[in-house]
Amino acid sequence: MSELLNIENKPLNLEDAKDEKIIYSFCYALSSADRIRILKSLLRESKSLTALAKELNIPPTTIARHVEILEKAKLVFMNFQPGPKGHSKHVALATRGFSVSFVRNNLIDEKPPLYSVELPIGVFSHCHIEKPCGMLSKEKQIAPFDTPSNFFIPERVEAENLWFDKGFISYNFPVPDIKNPQDVTEISFSFEICSETHCYNNNWPSDITIFINSVEVLTFTSPGDFGGRRGKYTPKFWPITSTQFGMLKTVTVNRTGIYLDSQLSDKRNIFDDLQLFKGYAVQLTIGIKDDAVHKGGINLFGKNFGDYPQGIKMLLSSTASSKNI
Repeated sequence: MSELLNIENKPLNLEDAKDEKIIYSFCYALSSADRIRILKSLLRESKSLTALAKELNIPPTTIARHVEILEKAKLVFMNFQPGPKGHSKHVALATRGFSVSFVRNNLIDEKPPLYSVELPIGVFSHCHIEKPCGMLSKEKQIAPFDTPSNFFIPERVEAENLWFDKGFISYNFPVPDIKNPQDVTEISFSFEICSETHCYNNNWPSDITIFINSVEVLTFTSPGDFGGRRGKYTPKFWPITSTQFGMLKTVTVNRTGIYLDSQLSDKRNIFDDLQLFKGYAVQLTIGIKDDAVHKGGINLFGKNFGDYPQGIKMLLSSTASSKNI
């Protein structure tokens, strides 16, 4: 089964031999009008091969060949889902986009951030959540599921995957001792996240809102609770029929606006409102608002679960020297 490529937050570069092969496979897969139609059909939800063939009026054998090419390019992945006549093959999108860089590597300015820190997902400072909920370490279940009070037991620090249906969770990041705090003109957070439902559902939207120091920054929609193949770092004890991986999301705030995954989301200049150096910690809150349209829950992943080997990262940068996480 194909694995999801980590291409959504890092441009593919023509100077990289490995990336060059991936770019070729993408271009070949996208060179067919019928394969483009298949991808369009999968934008909203996963579908069986039979349903795709009927919807697009393409013979089942031809659909199967097209899907094989798309899967080889890692643009889709296959999974088996139960039906009235046994299990059937379903196809789902494996990525939501990619970009190609034509800039030579040695010309890219990669100055380091002024400060960076990473917190394990279990080291949260506060939460107010509703069941279903639960936590997993890299080796086992942490306490009984669906008991919100268990989120306050000491063993929570071992969490590598945690989930809840409604509410919020907060993390306190240390404020660094920077000689000239005015040099900090940008803050970024990155984390792996997806929606939450029973087992998994690749089409299960959830409107997730981010706050920094109690200032509402932005809301993005997770398209689903992802499964169907094992996450790259998901431990073997966790059943393949349950949530496996998320999306790596990066939220950035500077004086030019608010960015999601390096794309401008809002032109508001709220940077000074964050008051980053007023206290001893910078608080990141991730949650679902009461008036959210899609209340599809939250899954957070640590470095030993999902597709990305990291917890929650905070970067403080000067705009002139900043780069994406």
